[in-house]
Amino acid sequence: MSAPKSGVYHRLAPFRDWFRGGLPILTYHKLGAPARGAKLKGLYARERMFDRQLHELHKAGFVSATLDEAAHGVAKPDRVVITFDDAYVNVLRHGLEPLARYKFQAMQYVVADAIGGTNHWDVKWGEAAEQLMDAAQLREWLAAGHAIGSHTSSHVNLAKVPLAKAREEISASKKKLENLFGIPIRHFCYPYGGWNAAVRDLVMEAGYETATTLDFGLNTPATPKLELKRLMARHQSWGLKAIRARYFG
Repeated sequence: MSAPKSGVYHRLAPFRDWFRGGLPILTYHKLGAPARGAKLKGLYARERMFDRQLHELHKAGFVSATLDEAAHGVAKPDRVVITFDDAYVNVLRHGLEPLARYKFQAMQYVVADAIGGTNHWDVKWGEAAEQLMDAAQLREWLAAGHAIGSHTSSHVNLAKVPLAKAREEISASKKKLENLFGIPIRHFCYPYGGWNAAVRDLVMEAGYETATTLDFGLNTPATPKLELKRLMARHQSWGLKAIRARYFG
């Protein structure tokens, strides 16, 4: 089955049959109502919508897959990976209960040097500040059975910085998270979806097993593990143009 015309995941119905042709990886950022002054409102998924999306997947027989499974080429039908970028506190607040109720595990990509801080990379462009999880909250996330990966040290677009800077962002974030939480960090996410062959090779050099992009599509056993595709899961909103410019421009 061909891909749905819309690259935005809002409801399961247009995607159900297509999802069964590969492994979908859904991308979320923030859960809850948009903050006062938020410009990129499409990066928020309200609690009711998030609950409905998980309910639809569960009812249709989809179960949670992990990036560890993807890394080892485990190909089972009716699987879906759920990921969150940046580690916002509102994901912990609004996400743990529905994830547990529908038996889904999620990956949280953490900006290592921003733990306990805010989304400074967006604030500098006039976006509303949102609190990021601190170390204790990330431990709560892990204790609930979820996973963490690296989203670099400072959320830079790796395709737009010198390779020496990219190498440091990729490797130092891995070491910091491993030292802080005492677990291996095997999974990486390119901020803004910014990657190229040279950046991908640095991710491989650092020892990551998977890396996720913002390239639209499903994943099959033939998909390179450091070039995994994802789908944006969010409300339809007037912020689509701004999101495309920020994340795909």
